[in-house]
Amino acid sequence: MVVNNQIPNQASGQPAGQAPAGARRFPAGCIGGIIAAVVVLILAIIAVSVIFGGRNNMVTKETTVQTAWAQVQNVYQRRLDLVPNLAEATKAYMKLEKDIFKSIADARAGISSAQSPADLESATQPITSFLSALRVVVEDTPELKSSDVVRDLMTQLEGTENRVAVERMRYNEAVQSYNTYIRLFPNNLVAGMFGFTAKEFFEAQPGAETAPSINLDSNK
Repeated sequence: MVVNNQIPNQASGQPAGQAPAGARRFPAGCIGGIIAAVVVLILAIIAVSVIFGGRNNMVTKETTVQTAWAQVQNVYQRRLDLVPNLAEATKAYMKLEKDIFKSIADARAGISSAQSPADLESATQPITSFLSALRVVVEDTPELKSSDVVRDLMTQLEGTENRVAVERMRYNEAVQSYNTYIRLFPNNLVAGMFGFTAKEFFEAQPGAETAPSINLDSNK
């Protein structure tokens, strides 16, 4: 009588030491490929997050710059609102070479269409020259200095000029934040991909420390 020394596998009915009939083994190379694919997928997700996260932040910062720019245009327009009244109140003491009201109209159009601080400064230069000259005339003319109307208008002008300075500063701060962000790595790569470029600052114009000269006739 022959005795079978193999002990059946209790779970599968297979002899001990043998793999179950349905079991499969993955080659080491296959496992390595799966790991590599997972790593590539994770890196791709990170790259997409960096690219589109950076782009979204750039859009947000650029929108902040655009909002600050609109506010700068607004305060420049408000300053223009005072000029006709100032010109009317001082017309007996000042005579300009060209029509100030035409300069106001041109400045309004220039402010609305300006795309940069340089454009804005260029559009408003005749008005800036007028206001600088006006201050000199008012200071040198006792009748104007004592006029309640002129004094009130000059106070309003001073307040408007302060608002202009504040809004220019806020715009520069927004531009600084935006420009710095798009220059940092890897944001600079993302900025290049989507066409984000540096914005222009408001800067003091050459000769700004000197009052602009303008031909005036003072009839005191």
